Amino acid sequence: MPDSDSLAAEIVAVRWRADDGGFAVLAAVADDGAELTLTGPIAHLHEGDSVEVEGAWREHPKFGRQLHVEQVRVGAPTSGALLTLLETIKHVGPKGAEWLVARHGDEVLEIVDRDPGTRLREVPGIGKAKLKAAVASWQQQAGGRALRMLLAEHDVPAAVAARVHKALGGGALALLEQDPYALSKIDGIAFATADAVARALGTPADAPERIHAALHHTLRASEQDGHCFLPRSELLPRAARLLELPIDVVAAQLDDAELVLDGSERVLEPRMDRTEHRLADRVRDLAGAPPTLDVDVPADPPTDGDFPPTATQWAAVHAAAEHRLSILTGLPGTGKTATMRALVDLLRDVKRTVRLCAPTGKAAKRLAEATGAEATTIHRLLEWVPGEGFARDADDPLTGVELLVVDEASMLDVRLAAALLEAVGPRTHVLLVGDVDQLAPVGPGRVLEDLIASDVVPATKLTEVFRQAARSLIIRAAHAIDRGEAPPTKAGDDDIRDFFYIERPSAQHVFAEVISLATRRLPKHYDLDPVQDLQVLVPMHKGPAGIDAFNDTLRAELNPDGRGVKGTPFRLGDRIMQTRNNHERSFYNGEIGVIVANDPGRGTITLVGDDGRRLTLDLNETSTLRLAYACSVHKMQGSQAPAIVIALARGHAPMLTRNLVYTAVTRAQSTCVVVAETGALPTALSRVDASRRNTRLVELVS
Repeated sequence: MPDSDSLAAEIVAVRWRADDGGFAVLAAVADDGAELTLTGPIAHLHEGDSVEVEGAWREHPKFGRQLHVEQVRVGAPTSGALLTLLETIKHVGPKGAEWLVARHGDEVLEIVDRDPGTRLREVPGIGKAKLKAAVASWQQQAGGRALRMLLAEHDVPAAVAARVHKALGGGALALLEQDPYALSKIDGIAFATADAVARALGTPADAPERIHAALHHTLRASEQDGHCFLPRSELLPRAARLLELPIDVVAAQLDDAELVLDGSERVLEPRMDRTEHRLADRVRDLAGAPPTLDVDVPADPPTDGDFPPTATQWAAVHAAAEHRLSILTGLPGTGKTATMRALVDLLRDVKRTVRLCAPTGKAAKRLAEATGAEATTIHRLLEWVPGEGFARDADDPLTGVELLVVDEASMLDVRLAAALLEAVGPRTHVLLVGDVDQLAPVGPGRVLEDLIASDVVPATKLTEVFRQAARSLIIRAAHAIDRGEAPPTKAGDDDIRDFFYIERPSAQHVFAEVISLATRRLPKHYDLDPVQDLQVLVPMHKGPAGIDAFNDTLRAELNPDGRGVKGTPFRLGDRIMQTRNNHERSFYNGEIGVIVANDPGRGTITLVGDDGRRLTLDLNETSTLRLAYACSVHKMQGSQAPAIVIALARGHAPMLTRNLVYTAVTRAQSTCVVVAETGALPTALSRVDASRRNTRLVELVS
């Protein structure tokens, strides 16, 4: 792990600065005279600035030791720093900066701040035509400078401060003075940070706006656990603990907090209330609408071909043709893909337009390969526009599509499901395909399961395991785990031995076994690329057999000589994962890639995704990336890899459920190995997904 440090220094040179004012590489001199390099979200610093920084030392293979800054406090600028800072103001330039310092001395910033229009008008060369732009430039810089100083006083990390400034703009400080809890609405900023700033600005502990912000935050935080609402009896104690106030004080503000009170108990954020209602209304509309797909489907399934459809599979084809909205579900090996292929072939023969989509790029690619039809991600299908949302919606729906097939529908949360169904055109049928026994979606709700439970949407469940699939121990293991039984480990003469179970006495032994399998034994035996073709899945991040520990060791083994990417913790050749949606790049939460190029001059890295797509990111977009030699099962939903190695330890007990292990095993395409500490697998098999989700979709649809 990199060692942390804090020190005082003076900035002596800017070696590189991102155009957006985020990431920078700076040369500095510490108080003891040592020369050092600072990197991180510090592009707001200038030559001559006196700073106190905290961060972690990293060894760059080319540029040597660097301090990656996580916290920064800026002292009073020196004369050199003042000149550098003033030169950046539009129309001031070097001569104007010298004039301002000569005229006003070290207090120039405070003097100009009091009346920028008058003071800048006095600068030689700034006439009436240039004054407006100069004042706007000054106010933007002054606001950002004051904002960063305020946030630094409350130990807000430099990266977060940069995001705040980017999100709120030059008027951020004025906005925070009017609404100090605007910070809590910015992605990635905890309520505690917004609260500390608000309290520093004078907000009382029992101020209504503070309590309202905490109630909203508590509901938003519960969405991360999959909830669409919280009962009053859960919401109030959670918010009270957050605020360190009595429950009755918080309860007194509930009616005025601009929340939706559904009955006597349920409390929702207004946006979530509207989303659930929109989704339910659209489901009812589609379920009750007459069919528009004018196709004569034969009563009996065809009997030709290598794998003719069964009667149940053909019933799903009929349902898709006869209903505007239908569902197909089933465990692995029961023929969901074969059913989709039969449906696509039938419609293609009669010249009907079919579109296929899935939540992730890799799932879409796999769907296209399996059906022989074009498939895309849902975001691309709905034409996501950064900063605006989906271009396709109720006002501009998908046209020219007679059947839309949505695979991996168990991953749909209420927001994505509502957006997707609202964009369905007036003559489009929709088939949702998924497996409700997998993990619930990362976002709020459990749409596929709720729609099946409603009995409003016709659903076909496939149960017969085909002979070829039944030969696979992966398929048989998945079915056994789904029933709560130990997976089979012995193979018959005709079986495909693609699943292995290894038990070890401790988490440390599990760790060592997984490292050996992932770095040497499996790649050698199966001729795999250990970075591209193999994925280690782990339930939790921390601990001796956690994701973080695995990533550190796997990278040391698999990419020891990768050249470091300046300003990031990554190396060329690293396997990385996106942890938040980057809509501008169409690079979404859970997608994986390998870093194949770095351009320091442009400040970019290039990735090749698991779906084969080549993607270039700016360095300031890498803060949401994480190493992905090992990752969580949740992050792997919707994706697969040729080889999967699953690590299970007793320390993972809070996450060990039947659904988690089932989902992990079904991520394997060719080979799956489960390495478990003694007792860990029985614990998981004894527990179905224990997380209760508060949703209203069943009752709203019914």
